[in-house]
Amino acid sequence: MMNKYILMLGIAAVSIGSYCAYAGNSATMTVTATIEHDVSLTVTQDIDFGTITINPAYWDPPQNIIQYDSTGKIWGSECVVSGDDVTFGEFTANIPNPSSCQGDDYCGGLGIVDDFNFGEGNTCDWEIRHTSGNNFSLQPFSCYINNPNNLTAGEYRGTITINYTPES
Repeated sequence: MMNKYILMLGIAAVSIGSYCAYAGNSATMTVTATIEHDVSLTVTQDIDFGTITINPAYWDPPQNIIQYDSTGKIWGSECVVSGDDVTFGEFTANIPNPSSCQGDDYCGGLGIVDDFNFGEGNTCDWEIRHTSGNNFSLQPFSCYINNPNNLTAGEYRGTITINYTPES
């Protein structure tokens, strides 16, 4: 009978020893992965304001706003004598729910990073609009002219950056 206990004790010792040996032969590995979104954001047409003729003597801050309708025509500005229709910027982007972009400056993860302006203190408000498929337009809604008298005549060039940040 004692032999059976010794044998069982021996089997138990081997089993425990094997388990301990197994537990000492494992390691944890860190796994990392980076996911990026390829929205294929591509500019297909630049923005062109054309020629805007202003009255530099007109200075009434609430009225120094150049407003644009959805076709690019100027309306509602007292300091503008005349102006060409704006050629809207156009771009493509593969984003979820593109039809949600109907006049916001940030939609569907698309946003404007840099802003173009007509000199110091003059700013524009922009709208991103879905046109069809994965096509969008970037158009000015309004531009504020801080002081028409200080706005130097000449050509203004700059850039606007549109980026994509996934919405959470």
